[in-house]
Amino acid sequence: MIECIMDKNKFEELINSNKESEHLEFKRAEDSFPFNSGNKSLCGYYVALANERGGKLVLGVTDKIPRKVIGTAAFQKLEEVKLNIYQKFHRTIEVEEVDYDGKRVLIFEIPSRPIGEALDFDGKFLMREGESLVPMNSETHNKISKEYIQDFSSEISKNAVISDLDSNSIRTLRALLKTSKKVEKKVGQYSDKQLLIDLGLIRNNGITYAALILLSKTSSLGLYLPSAEVRYQYKEDKSKVRGDMTGVFCGGYLGYYNELWQQVNSRNVTEYLQVGLRKIKKKTFEEETIQEAINNSIIHRDYSEAGPIMITQSPKEITIRSPGGFLSGITIENIAEETKLRNRLLADVLSKCDFVEAFGNGVDLMIQHQLSSGKKYPDYNKTTPHTVILEIDGNVYDPSFAEYVSKIAIEENKEMSYKELLVLTLIKQGKKISTNQITEDLYNLGLIEKIGVNKYILSKKYYIDAQKKGEYTRRKGLPKNRNKELVLQHLREYDKGYMEEFFEVLGGDVSKPTINRWLRELREEGKVDFHGNPQSVRGDNRGYWHLKE
Repeated sequence: MIECIMDKNKFEELINSNKESEHLEFKRAEDSFPFNSGNKSLCGYYVALANERGGKLVLGVTDKIPRKVIGTAAFQKLEEVKLNIYQKFHRTIEVEEVDYDGKRVLIFEIPSRPIGEALDFDGKFLMREGESLVPMNSETHNKISKEYIQDFSSEISKNAVISDLDSNSIRTLRALLKTSKKVEKKVGQYSDKQLLIDLGLIRNNGITYAALILLSKTSSLGLYLPSAEVRYQYKEDKSKVRGDMTGVFCGGYLGYYNELWQQVNSRNVTEYLQVGLRKIKKKTFEEETIQEAINNSIIHRDYSEAGPIMITQSPKEITIRSPGGFLSGITIENIAEETKLRNRLLADVLSKCDFVEAFGNGVDLMIQHQLSSGKKYPDYNKTTPHTVILEIDGNVYDPSFAEYVSKIAIEENKEMSYKELLVLTLIKQGKKISTNQITEDLYNLGLIEKIGVNKYILSKKYYIDAQKKGEYTRRKGLPKNRNKELVLQHLREYDKGYMEEFFEVLGGDVSKPTINRWLRELREEGKVDFHGNPQSVRGDNRGYWHLKE
């Protein structure tokens, strides 16, 4: 059993909480608990608590106050449970295994449902009612369905007419649609008005804000939607308060998007990075990354907020500030996974033009481009409640990793997804990664090696190509006999030792069963003895290991 991560006082506070106000559910589950058999199963409670905007399911604790901790033997393979939940609902679940006075308790942390969407379990939208799980009533279901904010971009702009749209921008739209894989190729046969009606940009003979944002003449946009402006500036020194204002774009986006990229690219330095005997040619800022970032700002900004989208470029960094913070339910942690739209029609049209992904997210593509180039993850950490701030770092921090990913693409005929690249990056940084389907796939491809509990390193090939053979040897770890010698050295220093101390000595990379096996071997070799009660983890009679020699 793993050690309790939750503080004992906090755990006791949890089990004495009001289950309704805290969205908690307690179950004895002494011997087992069903995964998906009936409503009162893990899947049933997952859906019901998620529909309450998230909560906790606690197994191994009685329900009635005063609650008693009795322990549970349910769900011994927790990683498998997490994978099964993801496969069923395409959503995650976190679980903490707690040792409370020798009794195993499981705390399932269930995330909230998405904004505007109720979850269902085999077609049943469940909610809690007293001690029961019941189908959601129509009033609650309708209330959830109406949580999506109104799509601003599909609203009609009062007084705007088709002559407010720029004919060159409409031709650009038509050309993009002709080459797109997402629409039929007969767009050349339609009149301008019919094309815009079919795309939803003209509705009930009215011009939508999406049409103005994409296709408007400069004068018309300033009249009907002056906030839809993009400003670009360049700073040779990013620490300076002001830079050179080199571009103000206030017409339809399709009329200036190429010119905006040219402003960026004209200051985009080409670098030659030495990797072993090879030189890799790289731009400081890749077009795909910057275009995705700009497209995102156009689609997701709040047009009711005053002020333009502000793009600031320095030699090694681009910052994009967009009016309006994250929508409810979107966080820095889940921004690549969750998509909520202020401007659905705008996103839909740009998607049909092959500008953006189907739902106008694109954060995953930015991550993919950045990490595969040996650069940093796109940074949203300075975002405020009223402004989304994205920083893109153009520095290449690990050219060897960029070459490694490139070789994988060629040798394995595989383009790495952003999730796979993120896992590889975290492993490269020495972070612990829970075993999941991604790590299994990477391991089977021979791209990573397992060196301990939830501990991986990149394959030996990476370190050879990067000329880091010594680092590979160090990170691969010490052989068993050296690890056993570290345990003996600890006992020589302190006379006796406990299991948690051995974890620290070995860097937390070795499992408890493995350490126990080594200790048994040392005892059979006549080097150590065990004293005290092996079942006791606290008190005067707590078991410990002692050096015989």
